[in-house]
Amino acid sequence: MSLIQMSTSTFPSHDGSLPYVSQWGSLDRNDEVVMRRAAPSGLDVFLRSADPSQLHDWASDGYHSCEDYLFWSRKVCGLACLQSLLHGWTDIRLPMRALLSLALDWGCYVVEPQGKVQGLIYRPFMAWVGSQFGFRCRLVEHTPIQESARAVRPGQALIASVSPEIRDPETCKPRRGGHLVLIHEVHGETVWFHNPSGYSHNADSASLPMHVFERFHARRGILVSATLCGARRTGTACR
Repeated sequence: MSLIQMSTSTFPSHDGSLPYVSQWGSLDRNDEVVMRRAAPSGLDVFLRSADPSQLHDWASDGYHSCEDYLFWSRKVCGLACLQSLLHGWTDIRLPMRALLSLALDWGCYVVEPQGKVQGLIYRPFMAWVGSQFGFRCRLVEHTPIQESARAVRPGQALIASVSPEIRDPETCKPRRGGHLVLIHEVHGETVWFHNPSGYSHNADSASLPMHVFERFHARRGILVSATLCGARRTGTACR
């Protein structure tokens, strides 16, 4: 698959380290996202308007149709985190739908016969990004954020499992897990992270005290490290 320029769904971060990527394709669409608690567990996540004229230019991100965009954009938070890493650490540029096709080929998502999607599945994801992009990955499980975030430094970031409700930090009794964010900086007891579906004012390099972040945190994620292999920076094989 050729590497092509991505659409304008990428924004420089406040400190110039890792760019922000919205799973909905553009930051201005994030405020249209509605999250509603569903019984007995989980959250319904959807766009307030499905009017094609009001949506992000989904074709520019490689989606096959408006329906394809609306179905998958709810599920690609982990790939939005990966896009941030690819744009910050490599020269690789792939539209979101092309990246999703690769992830599906590697088993990072599994579509069940009734249409339900399992994923992002960590171990196939780690194998894929290690093989294709040269990133080193380490699975983090049963670990509080106060411990796992300490590994974050330049050239390392943590894809952390949290509740999508983290965009509303005052949420009472939030769920844990179901969504992925990218922690790219840690200062003292504060984490800085990109939230692929945060509000426009707290999506790009949002910050929270660790004890607040922990309320939403599922105590699992993936620590991703850049490599020194220059070949992988352009999507070719290391030798």
